Amino acid sequence: MLSKKLASRITTWVMIILFVSVIALVSGADWITKNFYQDHLSNEVETRISSHAHLLEKNADDQIIEYIEEVEQGKNSILLILDKELNLSYVSERISSSQLHDFQSWIHRILDQSEAISEPFLDHVETEMRFHIPHVWALIPVYTDEEITGYVFLDQDTGELNHARIKLLYLLLIMGAATVFVGYLFTNYLTRRISKPLNHISEMTQNIAAGDLDIELNVQGKDEVGRLADSIQSMTKQLKEYRDSRRHFISHISHDLRTPITYIKGYSAVMKETPPDEQGEWKRNLTVIYEEATRMEHLVSDLFLLTKLEEGKIKLDKEPILVSDWLTSLYNSRALMFDQKSIHHQLAIPDAVKGLAVWMDSYRMEQAMINLIENAIRHTEKNGAIELSITMQKEKVIFSVADTGSGIAEKDIPHIWERFYKADSSRNRQQGGTGLGLAIVKEIVEAHGGSVSVKSKPGEGTTFILQLPHSP
Repeated sequence: MLSKKLASRITTWVMIILFVSVIALVSGADWITKNFYQDHLSNEVETRISSHAHLLEKNADDQIIEYIEEVEQGKNSILLILDKELNLSYVSERISSSQLHDFQSWIHRILDQSEAISEPFLDHVETEMRFHIPHVWALIPVYTDEEITGYVFLDQDTGELNHARIKLLYLLLIMGAATVFVGYLFTNYLTRRISKPLNHISEMTQNIAAGDLDIELNVQGKDEVGRLADSIQSMTKQLKEYRDSRRHFISHISHDLRTPITYIKGYSAVMKETPPDEQGEWKRNLTVIYEEATRMEHLVSDLFLLTKLEEGKIKLDKEPILVSDWLTSLYNSRALMFDQKSIHHQLAIPDAVKGLAVWMDSYRMEQAMINLIENAIRHTEKNGAIELSITMQKEKVIFSVADTGSGIAEKDIPHIWERFYKADSSRNRQQGGTGLGLAIVKEIVEAHGGSVSVKSKPGEGTTFILQLPHSP
């Protein structure tokens, strides 16, 4: 499952990061505290042994020794006073012979390595205990009349400081463990909360891929997951519209092709049985076959044109066109069609537009306007009226085709630009259209960078409005 994989992967990585961070924190704290305590203790030992040596240089009587004993009391240290031959003169506490041997061996080694020691010499001696702060050993000569008369040795134990350091490390480890535990719970909770809607989305997309496009994704929120769900829901809606449009397209194209094919096949069969000498019957049958073949040709041609427009494969040959002359010529070419249905018609071109040139492909725009004009004629009753007009508004040229036909229902207006959309009976393919005209108009106008809209009320008529940019 997606939720398990995603949650486990995120949790694992977060735990690794937290664990490494805690280890780095504890190790860093151990290094810092160890060096801090060690440096602090070294400075203290250096100060103390120097003070002892200065006192002994002035006077080495019992009173000075007692004072030094009081200073070293409670400091977990061992103080040795030796003569210049390194014979033991004083020891602050009982020590074993092996300890004394170790001290003397170290002193001999230091003196052999250095010709003369005038300042305190410090060394950090590791103990057998792991992770323990090293002991601080210090040696300083005692001078009398600028001659060495003895040595002072100090062994400073670091047990108390190390104990405090270990407590601090334990505290950090406990806090680190608590952090890792809380981090695990919190991360596990968050990853499951995030992955749950993702898992739901994954299941829904699998159903979508299987063809179920009626799915509703119930994912709330405005975060990335919510936006992903909205995008998938939008995609699903578009896929559903595409599926429905494809079904409608196949249904309509099958119907529109089947009807003329049936006519052609039927009348051809009749002609096979009709004697050649019956010229009238043959001519009537051939007329029907020709008309149906022409209808099929128009349908295929319109469908091919629309497909190429939608794919952007048609190149527009734009040039400056005097729109007043262009529209007047187009209007006059359809005058006979107006008169055949006794439709009152007029062309409105204001003086401000005369002489105005617009960059456009005159042939393609002529296709669009002819579709609108013939559509208006087709759906306008006898003695109705159609008006063509052109106006200028800011940087746009506006063409309009208004009729007094039966109009379009409000619920159908958003869909009239779709292929083969069948609205009410007053505007369908049965009256001679292919059902692709308005879709072609929209594609041609938008290819020119313009827009097309419609205003209509049932029983009052329809007005199609084309807007084109004035300049290229």
